[in-house]
Amino acid sequence: MLKTTSGPLYTIPYTVELNDIPMMMIQHHKAAELIDRAMDQFERLYADGAHSARIMAIAVHPYISGVPHRIKYFERIFDELVKYEDVVFWTGDQILDWYKSVRPA
Repeated sequence: MLKTTSGPLYTIPYTVELNDIPMMMIQHHKAAELIDRAMDQFERLYADGAHSARIMAIAVHPYISGVPHRIKYFERIFDELVKYEDVVFWTGDQILDWYKSVRPA
């Protein structure tokens, strides 16, 4: 949190490594790279999360990952992640609300 004259400023975790713009449009990886990276990152964060909360951000855009030849890989990520205990799927607002509840200003 950063205090400003207009009130606090919060940042939500964001990733370039799990972002379809650099991965698909700049680095030109095959669509399956998204699930490979996501699961590799998740496995590490899940293990680390045994001791404290971890947030995994996935930055996707409908015009990139939502196209027919890529959407199945995005869907497979969630098909896998829902199998794990103590994993929640939150929006940025929900993450911020949780953060404020555990670290009041």
